[in-house]
Amino acid sequence: MRSIHTLPILVVFIFGFISVCAQKKDEGRLNVGILIFDGVQIIDYTGPYEVLGSRGRRNVFTVAEKPDMITTNMGMKVVPNYSFENAPKIDILILPGGGNIQKGPQGRGVGAQLGNEAVMRWVKQTSADARYVMSICNGAFFLAANGLLENMPATTTAGFIASLKEFSPTTTPVYDKRFVDNGKFITTAGLSSGIDGAIHLVEKLDGAGWAKQTALNIEYNWQPDSGFTRASIADMKLPNSLGNVFDASATPVDMQGDRSRWREQWIIAGDSPATVIADLEKYWAKEDGWKMTESTQSKTSWRLTEKSGKMWNASATVEPSTEKGRVVITFAIEAVQAAAPN
Repeated sequence: MRSIHTLPILVVFIFGFISVCAQKKDEGRLNVGILIFDGVQIIDYTGPYEVLGSRGRRNVFTVAEKPDMITTNMGMKVVPNYSFENAPKIDILILPGGGNIQKGPQGRGVGAQLGNEAVMRWVKQTSADARYVMSICNGAFFLAANGLLENMPATTTAGFIASLKEFSPTTTPVYDKRFVDNGKFITTAGLSSGIDGAIHLVEKLDGAGWAKQTALNIEYNWQPDSGFTRASIADMKLPNSLGNVFDASATPVDMQGDRSRWREQWIIAGDSPATVIADLEKYWAKEDGWKMTESTQSKTSWRLTEKSGKMWNASATVEPSTEKGRVVITFAIEAVQAAAPN
C-alpha cells in the first residue's frame, strides 16, 4: 500500500523535473532581435529570420522603436514583437536595410532612421551588449554612422558600397564577398546575402554540419566562398548617369557577363539612334575617368581608367527597333588586358 501512495508523488516529481529542464533549455536559447522600421527591405529581415529560427534553437523576434505597425518597402504590414521599451536582452542583433542612406526629408528606410537619435542610440547600446551583430544591405550604415566599423573591412549593397568611407573613413569596403566577418560584427552584401550571413552565423554557433543542414532544409545553394556579389560584376563600372536617357517604358532584353565583361540590351523610347547616342555622350562626358575613343551616328565608345590604373573599354550601340518610336540599345564593357612585360 505504501508504494501505491507514493506513486502519484513520484509522477508529479518526474513531470516537474521535465518541466524545469525544458524551461532551462528554453532560457538557454540565444535571443535574436531583428530591427524593423518603415521601409525595411522584406528579404533583408525575413531571410535571416527563417535561417536563425530553424530547429527552434534560438528565440527570434522583431523589434521596432514603437509597438505600432510598420510598413515595409513593398507595402507589407508588420506588427513588431517588441518595442525598444519592452524588448528582452538581445544576444544577436540583426540590422536589415531598405530605402536609401540620405538623412533628412529625402531619407527613406535606413536613411530616415540615420537621423533618428532614439534608433541610433538603441543600435549602439544594443550592439555593445550583444554577442554578435549582423547587418544586411545598407543596414551596414547603422553601424558605420555609429562608429562601429572603424578600422574594419565591411560590405554592403552594391549601390551604396562606395559611400561606406563617407560614413566611416577608416572602414575598408569589400566588393567581392557576400559577407565579411570581423568576429563580433558581420556585414553582408545586398538582399539575399543576408541568408548567407545568417547561415554563417549558424556555423559559428552550431558548427559547419548544422550550417549545411540548415541550407539544405531551406533548399538554398550556400556557397560562402563563391564571391558572387553585384558590386563585383562588370556592369557596375558603367556610369549610373546613363540611365537618364531611359524612360519609364524601358524594357530589358538580355543581360550576361561576369567580373571582367558584361553585355546588356534594352529597348527604349527614341526616334533616332543618333539622338540617343548624343544624349548618352552628354551624360558620359560628365563622368570622371572616362574618355571617348569613338563616336558615330549609331555607336559611342569610351575608356575608363580607374585610380588604381585598371582600364575598361565600354560602348553603347543603338539600332532601330521593330517597334515604332523605339530603339534597341546595347551596352558592352570589358576589362582591358594589361600589356605583358618585356
